[in-house]
Amino acid sequence: MRPETRRITEWLPLAAIIFAYEAAGWVSRRMARPLSDGFLQEWDLRLFSVMPGVWMQQRLPRPALDGLELFYFSYYIFVPLAPWLLLRRNGEKEFWRLWICAGLGYLVCDLLFPWFPSTPPRRLWPEFAAGGTPQVMNLLVLDRFSVGGNVFPSAHVAATLSMALSHGRSSRWWFLPWALGIALSTVSGGYHYGVDAVCGMAVGAAAEWAGTHILRRWS
Repeated sequence: MRPETRRITEWLPLAAIIFAYEAAGWVSRRMARPLSDGFLQEWDLRLFSVMPGVWMQQRLPRPALDGLELFYFSYYIFVPLAPWLLLRRNGEKEFWRLWICAGLGYLVCDLLFPWFPSTPPRRLWPEFAAGGTPQVMNLLVLDRFSVGGNVFPSAHVAATLSMALSHGRSSRWWFLPWALGIALSTVSGGYHYGVDAVCGMAVGAAAEWAGTHILRRWS
């Protein structure tokens, strides 16, 4: 394969992720199922006894909340950086294992999204309205590129955790606290319910395990 073709092929998964997300939003709008806000809020209360995002907005100082907003924004750096670094440090086999794992995580979240449409918490509680510059940065991106609904489970969380665990197999664990910070930020900023993040972590861990075993069977 020519080097130019190989480079294009290496980043096709990123284009596929964007396409699948947009397709899931299109399907969700066509299915027009009743909103699952009550279901997700009930599970948040069962798991945490509070609405965790609202609780954090009320209890954490603004600098901490702004820092978490920066974690959320860093998702757009994490997703291309994690595979690129693995490709440079560990070669194509590990690079494709990461994409298979992350792709499985994205796939599960995108398939479930149309069945559990919901409203992002930031649109339901006034506590999320008083943000700083990092929140403005995130909302600029979401207002232009989001499909407009809350994804259950969180694809942000599932993908970044699966990528972090893939790096962990090479003893590169610093991606893990980064991924966990992103998971926390999805809740603190009202981009997701707490249960979205918890289920996203479960999907991400399962996807990393399944993707690794799929690749071993192919090898």
